[in-house]
Amino acid sequence: MTKKKIDDSPHIYTPKITFKDIVGHKKAIKRLESIIRVVKNPKELERFNTPPPKGLLIYGPANVGKSMLSRAFAKEAGMKYLEISGSKLFDLTYIKEVYQSAVKNAPCIVILEDIDIKGLVQGTIAYVSFSDIAKIIESANEHVFTIATAEEFDAVDPVLTAAGKLDFLLEVTRLDKEARRFFIEKILTMPHDENINTERIVRYITGMSALELERLGRMAALNVVEEEKEHITESILIEQINIIKYGHKIENKMIKNLEEELKMTAYHEASHAVLSYLLLPDIKIEQVTIAPRSKMLGFVSYNAEDQMSNVTKEEIFNDICVLLAGQMAKTKIAGDAAIDSGAYNDLSQASLQAYTAITNLGMDKKLGFINLDAISSFDNYFLSQKIEKRFLVWMGEAEKRTKELVDTQWGKIKKLALALIDNEIVESHEIDTIMGEEKVNYNIPENI
Repeated sequence: MTKKKIDDSPHIYTPKITFKDIVGHKKAIKRLESIIRVVKNPKELERFNTPPPKGLLIYGPANVGKSMLSRAFAKEAGMKYLEISGSKLFDLTYIKEVYQSAVKNAPCIVILEDIDIKGLVQGTIAYVSFSDIAKIIESANEHVFTIATAEEFDAVDPVLTAAGKLDFLLEVTRLDKEARRFFIEKILTMPHDENINTERIVRYITGMSALELERLGRMAALNVVEEEKEHITESILIEQINIIKYGHKIENKMIKNLEEELKMTAYHEASHAVLSYLLLPDIKIEQVTIAPRSKMLGFVSYNAEDQMSNVTKEEIFNDICVLLAGQMAKTKIAGDAAIDSGAYNDLSQASLQAYTAITNLGMDKKLGFINLDAISSFDNYFLSQKIEKRFLVWMGEAEKRTKELVDTQWGKIKKLALALIDNEIVESHEIDTIMGEEKVNYNIPENI
């Protein structure tokens, strides 16, 4: 009988880093501090007849510091921790051993690294057994707290985030401006040109992870030695940034293109925001940014509490106009030849909304109160030609309305775009100042 390797036994770690060791992520850290207060003071929940929380899910893009935040959480909470990652997440026997060890050493934290990982088992793609892990978490001692990390929230089965499992949810986004400046200033402790425009470099590295920024400093230093130069220059930093971002050496022409891309993105997002502010006033904008999130170079974020579950025909039409505004702004600046793939998601959503309104929500004036989903299994081509015509009418009218609004509101769009270029993020109160008291009162076109 083969003896179990010592290395396979669960190992208890003593955390060393604190929240003070982490640059940026101020909002995330503030939330984690409040969660720690709840975890360390379970008696506060007794008057609500609520059991202590069992865990926390931290999700967000790769290499943004989720693991570091988890370990710092353990340090700040005054607990030791155990980790489960990689193939061990598929080994339920090992996971049970880890939790048994955590119970013996309670209060203790169990960190489940990258819970949304996929594996290959006997030639078949396998997923972590969320339901089994959920049972283990639920049955764990109340003095054992679980922190799971994941890249995609939607990839985590809801069974894990149900009551009594991972009670807290925390999204960690990419490095903020303060954190990026920290890394650049760290790089600039090496020999460098004193004329480097730090703010310009900070803007260029938007969306890069901590690991990429650590790599940037090393690559810049290597390039200086390789090219037999005296110190790091701004052009060296920009070239290395482009290599990291785009995976290959970028010529000087591409550096200019990056500036142009930032400009186009700013106008794109500003147009979305201005039309949303005017056409969908009940949905409050929290911020507009040209910093990337997930696969988007920029975005407009809204107050989730303002989202409506039951929308009107007018709201759908107006939302389609908002979605078309970004592409319309680019066209206004650079003409039809400048149309690129950046509006793919916008156009997808706009097309889907128009099609759904016509075919399933009974909102089209010509086709009337119909829902084709109910009969699609019988006839996929029913009314297809009429639907096509009506779809083009909806999209055509939305495009016309969008162009009219972009033209009339161009001054405000430009002002917001310039603010984005300068500051990267524009908050809701700043948008209020730019928009002023102006309101619009457009009725939806009579022919839709």
